[in-house]
Amino acid sequence: MTPATALRHTPQRIAPPGGARIRPMLRTDLERIADLRKISYRSSDQRGFGLVHGIRGARWAVAETPKGRLTGMVGAVPLGETGVLCHLAVLPDHRGRGLGTALSSWAVSYLQNWGAETVRLYSTARAEGLYLSLGFEPVAHRSVFRLDAASRALVRGQEVKYEAEGRRVSRLSLRDLPELCGLDRRSCGANRAALILPTLRAYPGPSLVARDAFDRINGYLLSSVADDAVRVGPFAAATPAVARALLSRVLPAMPLDSSVEVVVPGPSHSPAREVLQELGFHERQDRLRMELGDPFAPAGIEQYGTTPYLAT
Repeated sequence: MTPATALRHTPQRIAPPGGARIRPMLRTDLERIADLRKISYRSSDQRGFGLVHGIRGARWAVAETPKGRLTGMVGAVPLGETGVLCHLAVLPDHRGRGLGTALSSWAVSYLQNWGAETVRLYSTARAEGLYLSLGFEPVAHRSVFRLDAASRALVRGQEVKYEAEGRRVSRLSLRDLPELCGLDRRSCGANRAALILPTLRAYPGPSLVARDAFDRINGYLLSSVADDAVRVGPFAAATPAVARALLSRVLPAMPLDSSVEVVVPGPSHSPAREVLQELGFHERQDRLRMELGDPFAPAGIEQYGTTPYLAT
């Protein structure tokens, strides 16, 4: 990012209203933010906070009134050249006063100081105006695709077609992770290794890699099992044929009584939608992806599903 570009994408730091102050979240605050976390859960998975809280560089802030009441919170998670603004929450009786804007500007400032060239978030309809005022631009609506256990249907044989001519689909192993994380960074513009590894440990599920005839990874599908649902992501592939092969192999290995969810971050014309609809998934449009900074263009690989607990 050039100095001129950086200046254009840096919003002015905004002071909190009504004598409130914004300060770093302390360990002693974790027991005091229950109401705020319930609000943030409505727009982000409740497991996300626990998974990213310990990521190196992640910071959390709270808004506090002069009497010591915590009225807002926000998270800022640096992932290489991309930073993620997440878990923004303001108590209902303190909305409409600029507190959400002040918390968001704090997070943007922190991420840019850390070195993020792009700040990314997924906005609810209510908050879109707030982020637009800070200079964020809409990118695409993400969608949640769901395949219910009762209606799970699969066109088999896609992985057999793919595995001709020396190509193969195999279970993810530890030795695959460095190459996979590098390819994942190329697919989304963020270094999600620090998020992928804790998710695999906390909620392990069937996970696969696809390799081409030159033994290079050209697709991967990670999944996590929690409660009664299997969450697929990160999930990326060089071509729709690779994506079909991964899904065709992994769906039969998932618990039969669980639904399967894939969060697709791309635009409406994304090839992910066609592949998932072919297999019987039903789409529900979700939040709006917004970014501040230089846009990212994937290099040779398409995201079919993002991380399930912190959408990036």
